[in-house]
Amino acid sequence: MTEEISTIGNVEFNYPKKYIFGPNAVDNICREVEPLAKRESKILIVTDKNLMEIGLVNRILKPLEEEKYSLTVYDQASQEPTMSMVEKVAEKARAEKPDLVIGFGGGSALDMAKFAAAAVTNPGPMKDYITYLQDSIKVPPVPKILIPTTAGTGSEASGYAVVIEEKGYKGFVMSPKIVSDVAIVDPTLSQSMPPRLTAHTGLDALSHGVEAVLSFTANMFSDTYAYRAVELAAKHLRRAYHHGKDLVARAGMALAATYGGIAITTPAAVNIGHCLGETIGPKYHLPHGAACGIVLPYITKFNIAAWPERVASLARFFTEEPAPDVRKRALQVVEGLKELLLDLNIPISLKELNIPREDLEKLAEFIAKEQQYNYGLPDINPAVITLENTKKLLNDIWEGNI
Repeated sequence: MTEEISTIGNVEFNYPKKYIFGPNAVDNICREVEPLAKRESKILIVTDKNLMEIGLVNRILKPLEEEKYSLTVYDQASQEPTMSMVEKVAEKARAEKPDLVIGFGGGSALDMAKFAAAAVTNPGPMKDYITYLQDSIKVPPVPKILIPTTAGTGSEASGYAVVIEEKGYKGFVMSPKIVSDVAIVDPTLSQSMPPRLTAHTGLDALSHGVEAVLSFTANMFSDTYAYRAVELAAKHLRRAYHHGKDLVARAGMALAATYGGIAITTPAAVNIGHCLGETIGPKYHLPHGAACGIVLPYITKFNIAAWPERVASLARFFTEEPAPDVRKRALQVVEGLKELLLDLNIPISLKELNIPREDLEKLAEFIAKEQQYNYGLPDINPAVITLENTKKLLNDIWEGNI
């Protein structure tokens, strides 16, 4: 099946120019800055207040200060970026005119660092660059180093930057120009994450892997990373959640996040799962990973009708005894995803989150009539998306009917 779809068209493979992985890799930050910024250069560090308060940012601040770099810290990236937050970091970047931007934190900080780097070289309101599947970044951004402290978005390796638009739903920039120049992935940085955040970010990484597998833009490159992302998350997420200091589990999830980020940039775009999650999440103030995680078993089941063999190919990661029948193997994947949510204490229905049932019809209309086209789902998602089956899908998620 992979061989069949990999020959459909050309594949563009974008990933960080340099990728560094390992415990305490962040301690070599000066070595990575040196080729990109002279001593008199300005460096803008985009992070969040919490990481400043707990002192984690000092892992990069102290060595850079000792080397006498000119540093400006922007610490307003503590939540999923809204359009106003993005415009503010763009304003700061244009005022400072840094030669290098460093993003340090979760996906929000890394995405805002991408916007900041792009704003230095590209004029006008950043909202004008939210064009979904079209590359709107005309001039290459200033160099950027991205350092994740969570293991979820894979933003350090992806060509996406996500923002909550003024209308309350998520939009994004997609461009090979915003892929990081250097990605430093250090699993020791995620050891202090609390269990709930570990679960949410880990489910985002898993969603990227599963959705990249279940994408009609999947190809030989994306499959290599997508399947590995699913395998690592299925193996390590429970351990990372229940035993946060377990460095092996943290390393496994850090790699899962990166592999997922690469998979969705090669270009096995996410499917209806992220379309749903990024519609429901901002509207009801659900963390991104939680929203994508809750819908994951449902959208996997939704796509069995169109591509049972592809769903079944994931069974080896969720059961020790894959069933001989293709459809039964596919359903084992759905059950395995459900069990994972339960083991992470994640709700498996929208009803548990007190989301009004009467909202579902409008959500279905928005997804079926508008948002699926913004995400290019007619060319990406295996199962055709209609108003009727979207209503049923949302009702199943509300009821917890997996």
